[in-house]
Amino acid sequence: MAWYDKGVDFTCQRCGHCCSGEPGFVFLSDEEIDRLSAFLEMKREEFLEVYTRKIDMGDHYEISLRERANYSCILLSDRGCMVYSVKPQQCTTYPFWGYLFSDRALWNEEMKACPGINRGEHHSKREIDEILSLEAKHENKQILK
Repeated sequence: MAWYDKGVDFTCQRCGHCCSGEPGFVFLSDEEIDRLSAFLEMKREEFLEVYTRKIDMGDHYEISLRERANYSCILLSDRGCMVYSVKPQQCTTYPFWGYLFSDRALWNEEMKACPGINRGEHHSKREIDEILSLEAKHENKQILK
């Protein structure tokens, strides 16, 4: 029995919390790189050079969005996310991430920083499990040997 059997409420407030404040990675798949570069009307190579970085995973590299010196996402502007309508799956699924649903205490802790948690649209356990499953399958990242 999961702690979220009755579902949870969440609606993004577009506050930027999940896009800033602490270091992290937003890993991108090939499809996401193509979609983002097209949206920004850039060649793929230019997008990769300007907006991404290689992350050494030991036996391979993955592509992540860059961060600014204050750890905010490079695609976060004064007006919010520059690519909100085509944002990466990792961003789309927040806060429906496996580790946040592994323990209610982690969800409650995240609630302190995210004003959208426990307000707005209700999400059923079935919907949450589907999102968590999508997140787990998001393994088609841009992997470089």
